[in-house]
Amino acid sequence: QDESWAISSRCGGDLQSPLQVMDLGQSGATQADMERAAGLLQMQQVIQGQKATMKILGHCFERCVDTPEDSLAYKDQQCIWNCTQRLFDSEQFMVKRLNAAQKAKGGAL
Repeated sequence: QDESWAISSRCGGDLQSPLQVMDLGQSGATQADMERAAGLLQMQQVIQGQKATMKILGHCFERCVDTPEDSLAYKDQQCIWNCTQRLFDSEQFMVKRLNAAQKAKGGAL
């Protein structure tokens, strides 16, 4: 879930925090309302992840393909694959670094 928050914040997402969903329980919402809100939050997170993936794929496609044709040449496929893998790996690295920094900051309090 932490990774989806990082992806969402980078892509301009407006996900609710889990605390906001939990607040429904304190405002007299029913169990069904809380489940519905949790389902919607999960769907928003999936959509934000898909947006981030499409953004990365679009970037790599523009970088790797000079002139789009009916099919992709093998070299273009390899370029897109390598580009997306590097960006996904970088994303994971940054999320881990952010989480470690947050934990270190939280432990210092």
